[in-house]
Amino acid sequence: MKRSLAIKLILIILLSITIFFILLSAIGESMPLKYRALYSRLESNLNDYEKWLDSKKVVETGEIIFAAELLPANANRGPDLLKPESIEGVSLYLDRLEELGIRGVTIAVGYPLYLQEFDRYREYVGFYKRVVEEARKRGMKVDVKTGVIFSGTAFSKLNLNYSGLTFEEYKVNKKRMVVNIIRDLHPDYLTIVAEPDTEHGLLGLDELVKPEKYTELVKYVLEGIEKGNTKLGAGIGNWGNLDYVKRFCNETSLDFIVIHVYPVFGNLLYNIDKISEIARQYGKKIIMDEAWLYKVDKPVFNIAASAEVFRLDSFSFWAPLDQKFLAVMAKAAKVNGIEYVSPFWSTYFFAYVDYDWNTARMSYFELSEAVNREAIKNIVSGKFSSTGEFYRKLIKSFKNS
Repeated sequence: MKRSLAIKLILIILLSITIFFILLSAIGESMPLKYRALYSRLESNLNDYEKWLDSKKVVETGEIIFAAELLPANANRGPDLLKPESIEGVSLYLDRLEELGIRGVTIAVGYPLYLQEFDRYREYVGFYKRVVEEARKRGMKVDVKTGVIFSGTAFSKLNLNYSGLTFEEYKVNKKRMVVNIIRDLHPDYLTIVAEPDTEHGLLGLDELVKPEKYTELVKYVLEGIEKGNTKLGAGIGNWGNLDYVKRFCNETSLDFIVIHVYPVFGNLLYNIDKISEIARQYGKKIIMDEAWLYKVDKPVFNIAASAEVFRLDSFSFWAPLDQKFLAVMAKAAKVNGIEYVSPFWSTYFFAYVDYDWNTARMSYFELSEAVNREAIKNIVSGKFSSTGEFYRKLIKSFKNS
């Protein structure tokens, strides 16, 4: 009897050890069990949309400008941009992007950083002039976005107080910023506004989620402006209200319509085609100056500011799906006549982190630090991640097609 009980206990212990090692293997493998279903659903959505694109007639346009977000120059970095080594980092980053065949850079210069009353304004102006100069040296197109600084979130080192700001004040200040940027930086593209819901979430101005008021803002900025050779645009995310686009096209003199693409669940990818069709009907150019695969398959409260979602981007097991997303966005651009495509999280062209017991518990900030450390080493040594190499081949394939 005792022997039988001992054997049972040994079997239970062996079974427990076996289960432990199975779980250990699962969490350390390339595709953690926890995310397999989500991965499969996102992949299925991308495949379905790609089949749809394959069934459509291609809009005949010129060569697509493949670009990337210039993250080392993102205004949310605040005073870090003004450190002596920052411009050196930007220059090296540009060198590596150029090696990938990238011909354009997207620079986020968020409100209210480019206003005269902003602390250390002159220094920021000097920094961004140098950034644009470095991009021009490499023959790159420059796209400047004038969104809003992500104050009070994990995505910005700046702590700003937007309380008390009125819609009328925002209109005036936004126009001042646009005028300043055109005068100093002369970008090829300048996005006035692109995500109404994001700006509303940051500023708290209810007018921003009303298409007629948001269009009023755009019209105010455009009135009497001397833009030179800079093209001016506005738009929405692929999760946004198409009424904004219809009003932008019908009621303003914008040169182009902007599309930001993140979520792929439901029918949101097909909004790329709908937005593009509206823009073409009014003779507007189209650019996609933000895009990255959002790792959720259902709606979230704030798509642009969810650190819990964006932390998932850090893990290397997503790389094949990120690459699939890039390929599908390139095909969507070709089919819909989108002339400029700029993936957002360009850091992942250089590095990811592996998913393991330690990294699985890390916060967005901790994961970002880990990715950035590895990316910096690879940028210095001239190494790219599999996604960076994929983007290089993707660009080359479109150039040769």
